[in-house]
Order: sequence, then structure tokens, then C-alpha cells
Amino acid sequence: MVFVIFFSLYHDQKKINVKTITASVVLLFICAIVDGLADDWSFLLLIVGIYLIFDHHFKLNYFLLDAVLISSITIYIVDIVMSAIVMMFVHTQNTQGWGFTLISSAIEWTLAIIVIFLYQKFDLVGFINKTIKSPVMTLLLTYFFFVLSFFMTCIDHLQAYRKLIIGILLFVVIQIIVLLLIFLIEAKRQKSLYQQQLSEEQFKNLKMYTDQLERDQLSLRKFKHDYGNLLLSLRTVADSDSDNALIDSLNKFESYSNDYFSNVSMKLYKDINNVKNPYLKSLFISKLNQINNAKIDCKFECRDTVDDISINVFDLVRLLGIAIDNAIEATKKQEHGKIQLAIITENNQITFIIDNTVITPEKVSSLSQTGYSTKKNHSGLGLSNVQDIKKKYPNLLVQYSEDSDWFHLQLVLI
Repeated sequence: MVFVIFFSLYHDQKKINVKTITASVVLLFICAIVDGLADDWSFLLLIVGIYLIFDHHFKLNYFLLDAVLISSITIYIVDIVMSAIVMMFVHTQNTQGWGFTLISSAIEWTLAIIVIFLYQKFDLVGFINKTIKSPVMTLLLTYFFFVLSFFMTCIDHLQAYRKLIIGILLFVVIQIIVLLLIFLIEAKRQKSLYQQQLSEEQFKNLKMYTDQLERDQLSLRKFKHDYGNLLLSLRTVADSDSDNALIDSLNKFESYSNDYFSNVSMKLYKDINNVKNPYLKSLFISKLNQINNAKIDCKFECRDTVDDISINVFDLVRLLGIAIDNAIEATKKQEHGKIQLAIITENNQITFIIDNTVITPEKVSSLSQTGYSTKKNHSGLGLSNVQDIKKKYPNLLVQYSEDSDWFHLQLVLI
């Protein structure tokens, strides 16, 4: 049963093969023998054995370890609940026979199937994936496993108090399960609310973008209407052979043309259509508009299409948001501050570049320290948060550099 639950959680096709399945079957027989000789050690042997079969590297595989621990804990819980159900109908301690065994097994398998269904419904695998970079979840599961092992050992050795211990343990397990379900439901609700807020922000930013495009389109349409008349007047001046008048007319025409060709859409948003991911597009529209409203000279470039992102897009949005906000905050203090944003795609690698001018270069080592911020009263998030998110993704590189006039930040997705 433990292998059924384990394989419902662990889906690494590269490691599930004939070799590992054969080793798992052998381990199952060994654990069955150990269970008959020393029941207290069989589950611990099972956990260590499964882990070594599927991953024998020195670096801990938290996902695999969590899956094994959850599978073993689930078996304990199923056994406790099954014992509590059976005790309601059986009043002797040594009831045996094929009928009793079949009924007990049927109850255990039914409970196990229900648990597997609940795990899939609440996306337990996704939850484990989010916590694999932290040992906290693994430590909690390990603690819970040893507590259950201790209680199960007490149940086996203290038969006189079997009903009392099972009753207390069942109550504790039910409370833990209820709390876990509440936690998972709340986490799912918070995630849904966060995605809804992002969607609303995305819609707001896209509407702002389309409104700006409409205004610029109307201006260009008006310019196109006047363009013919301007050319006609220039031709008239040229025919009159008045050089000074011609130069003056050309200067006016150039100034008039620049007013229309230097609009916001052409200057800031010219490459935004290449950003196909809606969350990234929304972020850049919002930040470019914020930069424009702050009267900061900015250049944005994205020559290639950007769609698929190899990390969680919400983490990437947060990363870029922190970096661009820091650039805006730094350039606000400057009389002629500049920001350069670029997205470069090359050989399945995406590089996000955020450059900004500086007055006094900050030490890179200081910028990445926890709690450090160039903002007043340390109100900013600081680049230490960038480092915290970076730890979750081995394929994410964060590079800082600085010179006398510019601070450079690159986020590279490999």
C-alpha cells in the first residue's frame, strides 16, 4: 500500500524504470521480513530504502524525501483510523481469521484510496514542489513520522491501554488533518486571490496601453491629414526661390513632425508587442508608464518574441518589479537620470537587463544584504529579496556590476 501512495505522489519518469521497480519489490520483501522480526524498524528501513533506490546523491532531494515520509505517515494514519473503526464492532483483542483480515484490508484500502483522491484534489504534489527548497517541511514531516512511530509502538506493547491510546491518537490525527485541510484550502484561496489581483492589474495596464495607442493614433491621423497641406506650402515656398523662407518653413515642418513621431507609443512601447506573456507585458507597461510619468529618460528594447518562461512567472514578475522599482527610485534623485530596459533572447536563454544612472555608486555587496535599502527609512524591498527568490531556481542567474555612472543588473534564465 505504501508504494501505491508513494507512486501517486512521485512521478519522475526518468527514475521510474524496471531497475527501480525491481529494487522496490525486493525492498518490500525485506521490509516484510523485518516487520515480522522487529516491527519497530520496518518503516524506517522502508523510508531509507526508497530514498536510496531513487536518489543516492549526497545532496538531499527534499521532494523525494517528503514523498516517502508522507506515504509512510499516511499508512500510519490509515492504520489508526482502521483500528478505531474495527474497535467499534470488535470487543476482543485477539480476533483473527480470514474474514477479519479481509474486512480490515478492505477498510485500509478504501481509506488509502480516499486519501490519494484528497491528495490529488488539493494538489499536494504542487504544494510539495513549492517547499522543496526549504527543509522546514521535511523536518516537520520527520517529526510527525517519529511521533506516530512512538505511539504505534506504545499501542503494540501496551495492549491493556490499546483502546485509550488509539482513541487519543485518533483525536490528535483528526485535529491535524482538519488543520492541514484548512491550511491547504486557505493557501489555495490566497493563490486564487493573488492571481485575480494580477489579472485585474494586467487588465488595467493593458487598457492604459490601448488608450495611449488610441491617442497617438488620433494624433498621427491628424498629422497625416495636415501632411499634404504642409508639403504643398513647402513646394510653393520653394517655387518662389526664397531661401530664407524655405529654411524657416523646413524648420517649422521638422519641429511639427517631431512632435508626432516622438509620441509615447513610438518611444516607449515600440517593442512591447514582442512580449507575449501577459503578466510580463502588464508589468513592463505599468513600469514604463511609471517611468514616463516621473519624467525619466528611458529606453526599452525587446527585438525577439518572449513567451515561455522557465520559472514561476509570478516570481519573475516580483523579481523584475523589485529591480525596476529600485532603478526608478535611484534615478528620481537625479536631474538627468536614465533607465535602460532590455530583454534579449539567445540560444534558449533569456536575459533581462535593468541599467540606471547613479550619482554615488553603491557597493554591490551592500545592496544584496538583508535589510539594506537606498530608500528613506529603509522602505524599499532591496536587492536581498532578489537573492531570496534566486535561491529557489538553479537556472536563474543574477549578476550585478557598476561603474562611475551606471549600475547594471542582469537576470538570466538558462
